[in-house]
Amino acid sequence: MPSLPPAIEIAVTALGDGPPVLALHDIGTSGAVMADALTPLAGEHRVIAPDLRGHGDSPTPDGPWSVDDFAADAARLVSAEGGSAIVVGAGLGGVAALALTLGHAGLVGGLVLTGVGALAETHAGQERWTRLARGLREREAPEGIALAAEAMGGRPDWRGALSQLSLPAIVLAGEHDQATPPEKQRELALSLPGARFISVPDAGHSLPATAPERLVDAVRALSPDARAVAA
Repeated sequence: MPSLPPAIEIAVTALGDGPPVLALHDIGTSGAVMADALTPLAGEHRVIAPDLRGHGDSPTPDGPWSVDDFAADAARLVSAEGGSAIVVGAGLGGVAALALTLGHAGLVGGLVLTGVGALAETHAGQERWTRLARGLREREAPEGIALAAEAMGGRPDWRGALSQLSLPAIVLAGEHDQATPPEKQRELALSLPGARFISVPDAGHSLPATAPERLVDAVRALSPDARAVAA
C-alpha cells in the first residue's frame, strides 16, 4: 500500500448504521450534497460524506495537490470504518474514488461513479483547468477549489491500471453531461472489468442534485445482499 501524506482533519457528515458507504462530492460543493442525496440509505448503511480537502469545513493544506492526496484522505476515513466500503464518487469525488481504488484496493468493496472518465486530460484540457484555477484566484474564491482544479488537470490515464481491478462497479452518466460527456464515461465502464454503464435520461453532470435516486439504486444494487440474490 502506498505511503500516505501527512493526515489532515477532514470534516465529515455521517448518517445511519451498517456497512459503510463513502460518498465523495464534486469540485466546488461539499459533503452535505452527497449526504442529502444518499439519505435514503441511512436505514441500511452508514453513509460517510466528507468535505474534501479545501472544501466546506475541511482544511486547506499547502499545495500543490494531486488526486492521490484526495485518495489518501479518503483511505483514512475508510480504514477507520474497517474497510470494504462502497464508494460513491461524483466528478472530483469520482476521480478521488478511482485513485483510492487503485492505491488502496483492499478498502473498496464496490464503486458507483458519475461525471468522471478514465483518460488523462489533453493539453487543451489541462489548460482549461489551469485557466479555471487562475480565474478562481482572481475572484478570490477559496484557494482549496483552485488547488483541486489544478489537481484535476494533472490526473493520469488510468485505463491500463483499471483493467487489472476486480470489483463490482456502476457508472452512471447523465445523458446531457457536457462537463464529462457520456462517451467518456462509457469508456470508463469498459475499462473496469464487469462494470455496468447506465445512461440517465434528461440529466446533466450533477446527478447527486438532480437524480439522487439513481445513486441510491446503484448502491443498493452493489450491496452484498443484492449481489447474492442476483447470483
